[in-house]
Amino acid sequence: MKQLLHYETKTFALDHTVIESPYDIDTHIHDGYELYYYISGDLTYYIEGQAYELYPNDIIITNSRELHRIVFNSDVRYERKFIQFRPEYITSYQTEEYNLLNYIEHRKLGYFNKISAEYVLKSGINKLWEKIEEATLEDAPENQILMKTYFVQLLIKINKIFSEFHNPLIERHQYDYKIVSILDFINKNLDKKISLDLLQDTFFVNKYYLSHIFKRNTGFTIMEYITYKRIMWAMELLLSGITALDVAHRTGFSDYSTFYKAFKKITGISPRQYCSA
Repeated sequence: MKQLLHYETKTFALDHTVIESPYDIDTHIHDGYELYYYISGDLTYYIEGQAYELYPNDIIITNSRELHRIVFNSDVRYERKFIQFRPEYITSYQTEEYNLLNYIEHRKLGYFNKISAEYVLKSGINKLWEKIEEATLEDAPENQILMKTYFVQLLIKINKIFSEFHNPLIERHQYDYKIVSILDFINKNLDKKISLDLLQDTFFVNKYYLSHIFKRNTGFTIMEYITYKRIMWAMELLLSGITALDVAHRTGFSDYSTFYKAFKKITGISPRQYCSA
């Protein structure tokens, strides 16, 4: 792995990496937003039941509630960039009249995540991204301001593209509405016991066939998806001040020990460490 550029603060991170022989990346959870800029490789990008095929200069946008996974189809050289940020990074630019995160936040999970290369290049998003990168390379006192203003301009361009979704600006995507219904059911019932038998009875689909099509469409097994979504919800609740024990019960875990192990496996830290991070 060759890291061409990396910059990171508590609220903003920028990365440009090349991997000569890529391998599947373990699923991880972001507590903010991600703009993923695809350059090259042979992969499928799964987001909440949608499998996106990517072309150079495509951008994928995900918020903190969207579970996603990259699966490589071969070991072709892989190159990508990303920006990860927390909403606090741009708080001073938010106004009552204009929400910079409007279209990143207010989408149905897994819908309209991709902006195709044609509109990335036409809108100049690629040029603004380059300016942000350039601003990280020099230690000039004004560069922090430049980075943030370029980034705000980039978000405004993304909002403009999304606001015109009824035009062919964002690639239309074919959805498997059976899977969409199942995902919606799971997300609304994370606090309850969810089993393959329950899903089979609810959606009138054989549980073994359901497991197969779910994995094919999402990149996750059903139980893996449920566990990750519960942990994502738990992260939100922990930050709101609810105790870890109460969070474990509220998010559908059978006991605290199971919750603790799942939380640490997925996030890499304990619930207590997460709250104090």
